[in-house]
Amino acid sequence: MKNVLYAIIAALAICVGILFYQVNSLKNGGGAATQTGSDKDKEVKKPVIINSASDPLPNAKIAYINIDTLNEKYLFISDYVKVLKNKRIALESQMQVMSQKFQEDYEAAQQSAQAGLLPPAEMENKKRDLERQQRELENKQIQMDKLAMDMQEKNDQLQRDVKNFLVQNYDGKYDYIMAYTAAVPTILLANPKLEITYQVLDALNTAYTNNKSSKK
Repeated sequence: MKNVLYAIIAALAICVGILFYQVNSLKNGGGAATQTGSDKDKEVKKPVIINSASDPLPNAKIAYINIDTLNEKYLFISDYVKVLKNKRIALESQMQVMSQKFQEDYEAAQQSAQAGLLPPAEMENKKRDLERQQRELENKQIQMDKLAMDMQEKNDQLQRDVKNFLVQNYDGKYDYIMAYTAAVPTILLANPKLEITYQVLDALNTAYTNNKSSKK
Protein backbone atom coordinates (compact mmCIF):
# COMPACT_ATOMS: atom_id res chain seq x y z
CA MET A 1 0.00 0.00 0.00
CA LYS A 2 3.04 2.19 0.34
CA ASN A 3 2.98 2.77 -3.39
CA VAL A 4 -0.70 3.43 -3.66
CA LEU A 5 -0.24 7.09 -4.68
CA TYR A 6 2.72 6.69 -6.99
CA ALA A 7 0.51 6.52 -10.04
CA ILE A 8 -0.55 10.12 -9.31
CA ILE A 9 3.06 11.21 -9.69
CA ALA A 10 3.05 10.33 -13.38
CA ALA A 11 0.06 12.61 -14.00
CA LEU A 12 1.31 15.50 -11.88
CA ALA A 13 4.90 15.19 -13.11
CA ILE A 14 3.71 16.06 -16.63
CA CYS A 15 3.71 19.63 -15.36
CA VAL A 16 7.48 19.40 -14.91
CA GLY A 17 7.98 18.47 -18.53
CA ILE A 18 5.68 21.25 -19.70
CA LEU A 19 7.49 23.75 -17.50
CA PHE A 20 10.90 22.75 -18.83
CA TYR A 21 9.59 22.90 -22.39
CA GLN A 22 8.18 26.38 -21.94
CA VAL A 23 11.31 27.67 -20.22
CA ASN A 24 13.54 26.29 -22.97
CA SER A 25 11.24 27.69 -25.65
CA LEU A 26 11.46 31.14 -24.09
CA LYS A 27 15.20 30.96 -23.54
CA ASN A 28 16.34 29.52 -26.87
CA GLY A 29 16.06 30.92 -30.38
CA GLY A 30 17.69 30.22 -33.72
CA GLY A 31 17.48 30.89 -37.38
CA ALA A 32 19.31 31.21 -40.69
CA ALA A 33 20.22 34.07 -43.04
CA THR A 34 21.88 34.46 -46.41
CA GLN A 35 24.73 36.79 -47.29
CA THR A 36 24.41 39.43 -49.96
CA GLY A 37 26.73 39.85 -52.90
CA SER A 38 28.80 36.98 -54.17
CA ASP A 39 28.09 34.92 -51.07
CA LYS A 40 24.29 35.34 -51.18
CA ASP A 41 23.77 31.65 -51.99
CA LYS A 42 25.77 30.52 -48.99
CA GLU A 43 23.68 29.77 -45.91
CA VAL A 44 24.94 31.25 -42.66
CA LYS A 45 23.71 29.89 -39.32
CA LYS A 46 23.12 32.39 -36.56
CA PRO A 47 24.33 31.52 -33.06
CA VAL A 48 21.76 30.58 -30.43
CA ILE A 49 20.67 33.66 -28.49
CA ILE A 50 20.05 33.26 -24.77
CA ASN A 51 17.70 35.70 -23.09
CA SER A 52 19.55 38.04 -20.80
CA ALA A 53 18.58 38.94 -17.26
CA SER A 54 16.79 41.96 -18.65
CA ASP A 55 14.29 39.61 -20.35
CA PRO A 56 12.61 37.93 -17.37
CA LEU A 57 10.49 34.84 -17.79
CA PRO A 58 6.79 35.07 -16.90
CA ASN A 59 6.07 34.55 -13.23
CA ALA A 60 4.53 31.18 -12.43
CA LYS A 61 2.59 30.22 -9.33
CA ILE A 62 3.93 26.84 -8.24
CA ALA A 63 3.07 24.55 -5.33
CA TYR A 64 3.86 20.94 -4.49
CA ILE A 65 2.30 18.04 -2.60
CA ASN A 66 4.29 15.56 -0.53
CA ILE A 67 2.91 12.22 -1.71
CA ASP A 68 4.55 10.35 1.18
CA THR A 69 2.61 12.44 3.69
CA LEU A 70 -0.62 12.01 1.75
CA ASN A 71 0.01 8.28 1.57
CA GLU A 72 0.52 8.08 5.33
CA LYS A 73 -2.23 10.38 6.59
CA TYR A 74 -5.09 10.25 4.08
CA LEU A 75 -7.89 8.39 5.88
CA PHE A 76 -9.24 6.93 2.64
CA ILE A 77 -5.96 5.02 2.24
CA SER A 78 -5.55 3.95 5.86
CA ASP A 79 -9.13 2.66 6.02
CA TYR A 80 -8.77 0.66 2.84
CA VAL A 81 -5.41 -0.75 3.97
CA LYS A 82 -7.13 -2.20 7.04
CA VAL A 83 -9.91 -3.74 4.96
CA LEU A 84 -7.49 -5.16 2.42
CA LYS A 85 -5.15 -6.52 5.09
CA ASN A 86 -7.96 -8.24 6.99
CA LYS A 87 -9.30 -9.84 3.80
CA ARG A 88 -5.86 -11.02 2.78
CA ILE A 89 -5.06 -12.48 6.20
CA ALA A 90 -8.41 -14.30 6.32
CA LEU A 91 -7.97 -15.76 2.84
CA GLU A 92 -4.37 -16.82 3.48
CA SER A 93 -5.41 -18.55 6.72
CA GLN A 94 -8.27 -20.38 4.99
CA MET A 95 -6.05 -21.42 2.09
CA GLN A 96 -3.39 -22.74 4.45
CA VAL A 97 -5.90 -24.92 6.33
CA MET A 98 -7.51 -26.14 3.12
CA SER A 99 -4.17 -26.90 1.47
CA GLN A 100 -2.99 -28.92 4.46
CA LYS A 101 -6.22 -30.94 4.57
CA PHE A 102 -6.09 -31.57 0.82
CA GLN A 103 -2.51 -32.79 1.07
CA GLU A 104 -3.33 -35.12 3.97
CA ASP A 105 -6.44 -36.52 2.26
CA TYR A 106 -4.58 -36.98 -1.01
CA GLU A 107 -1.73 -38.88 0.62
CA ALA A 108 -4.18 -41.06 2.60
CA ALA A 109 -6.17 -41.89 -0.54
CA GLN A 110 -3.01 -42.68 -2.45
CA GLN A 111 -1.79 -45.04 0.26
CA SER A 112 -5.19 -46.76 0.46
CA ALA A 113 -5.27 -47.21 -3.31
CA GLN A 114 -1.79 -48.71 -3.37
CA ALA A 115 -2.61 -51.06 -0.50
CA GLY A 116 -5.99 -52.01 -2.02
CA LEU A 117 -7.75 -51.43 1.31
CA LEU A 118 -10.82 -49.59 0.00
CA PRO A 119 -13.55 -50.82 -2.35
CA PRO A 120 -13.87 -49.00 -5.72
CA ALA A 121 -17.04 -47.15 -4.68
CA GLU A 122 -15.35 -45.62 -1.62
CA MET A 123 -12.27 -44.73 -3.65
CA GLU A 124 -14.51 -42.94 -6.15
CA ASN A 125 -16.07 -40.97 -3.29
CA LYS A 126 -12.62 -39.96 -2.05
CA LYS A 127 -11.67 -38.90 -5.57
CA ARG A 128 -14.75 -36.67 -5.86
CA ASP A 129 -14.04 -35.19 -2.43
CA LEU A 130 -10.47 -34.35 -3.46
CA GLU A 131 -11.74 -32.74 -6.64
CA ARG A 132 -14.17 -30.66 -4.60
CA GLN A 133 -11.37 -29.53 -2.27
CA GLN A 134 -9.25 -28.61 -5.25
CA ARG A 135 -12.03 -26.46 -6.73
CA GLU A 136 -12.49 -24.68 -3.40
CA LEU A 137 -8.78 -23.94 -3.28
CA GLU A 138 -8.93 -22.55 -6.80
CA ASN A 139 -11.85 -20.34 -5.80
CA LYS A 140 -9.87 -18.97 -2.86
CA GLN A 141 -7.00 -18.18 -5.21
CA ILE A 142 -9.43 -16.33 -7.47
CA GLN A 143 -10.54 -14.29 -4.46
CA MET A 144 -6.89 -13.46 -3.73
CA ASP A 145 -6.44 -12.32 -7.32
CA LYS A 146 -9.57 -10.20 -7.03
CA LEU A 147 -8.00 -8.34 -4.13
CA ALA A 148 -5.31 -7.13 -6.53
CA MET A 149 -8.01 -5.98 -8.95
CA ASP A 150 -9.83 -4.19 -6.15
CA MET A 151 -6.57 -2.49 -5.26
CA GLN A 152 -6.20 -1.19 -8.81
CA GLU A 153 -9.77 0.12 -8.76
CA LYS A 154 -9.06 1.96 -5.51
CA ASN A 155 -5.92 3.43 -7.05
CA ASP A 156 -7.95 4.69 -10.00
CA GLN A 157 -10.59 6.12 -7.69
CA LEU A 158 -7.91 7.82 -5.60
CA GLN A 159 -6.35 9.44 -8.66
CA ARG A 160 -9.74 10.71 -9.84
CA ASP A 161 -10.62 12.09 -6.39
CA VAL A 162 -7.34 13.93 -5.93
CA LYS A 163 -7.34 15.28 -9.48
CA ASN A 164 -10.94 16.50 -9.18
CA PHE A 165 -10.19 18.10 -5.82
CA LEU A 166 -7.20 19.98 -7.22
CA VAL A 167 -9.15 21.17 -10.25
CA GLN A 168 -12.11 22.32 -8.15
CA ASN A 169 -10.08 24.05 -5.43
CA TYR A 170 -6.80 25.17 -6.97
CA ASP A 171 -7.50 25.85 -10.64
CA GLY A 172 -6.46 29.47 -11.21
CA LYS A 173 -4.59 29.68 -7.91
CA TYR A 174 -1.55 27.81 -9.23
CA ASP A 175 -0.04 27.29 -12.65
CA TYR A 176 1.71 24.10 -11.55
CA ILE A 177 1.10 21.67 -8.71
CA MET A 178 3.93 19.17 -8.53
CA ALA A 179 4.40 15.94 -6.60
CA TYR A 180 7.23 14.96 -4.29
CA THR A 181 8.07 11.51 -2.99
CA ALA A 182 11.29 10.20 -1.52
CA ALA A 183 11.10 7.07 -3.69
CA VAL A 184 10.94 9.07 -6.94
CA PRO A 185 12.33 12.52 -6.06
CA THR A 186 11.37 14.56 -9.13
CA ILE A 187 11.76 17.67 -6.95
CA LEU A 188 15.26 17.82 -5.46
CA LEU A 189 15.00 21.19 -3.72
CA ALA A 190 11.84 22.99 -2.66
CA ASN A 191 10.84 26.00 -0.64
CA PRO A 192 8.65 24.69 2.22
CA LYS A 193 6.47 27.79 1.88
CA LEU A 194 5.27 26.39 -1.45
CA GLU A 195 4.02 23.13 0.10
CA ILE A 196 0.23 22.69 0.16
CA THR A 197 0.20 19.06 1.33
CA TYR A 198 -1.64 19.65 4.59
CA GLN A 199 -4.17 22.00 3.03
CA VAL A 200 -5.06 19.28 0.53
CA LEU A 201 -4.86 16.53 3.15
CA ASP A 202 -7.17 18.28 5.63
CA ALA A 203 -9.75 18.98 2.93
CA LEU A 204 -9.61 15.43 1.57
CA ASN A 205 -9.96 13.90 5.02
CA THR A 206 -12.87 16.20 5.89
CA ALA A 207 -14.68 15.29 2.68
CA TYR A 208 -13.99 11.58 3.21
CA THR A 209 -15.16 11.66 6.84
CA ASN A 210 -18.35 13.52 5.92
CA ASN A 211 -19.03 11.04 3.12
CA LYS A 212 -18.58 8.10 5.51
CA SER A 213 -20.93 9.67 8.06
CA SER A 214 -23.64 10.27 5.45
CA LYS A 215 -23.58 6.59 4.48
CA LYS A 216 -24.20 5.33 8.01
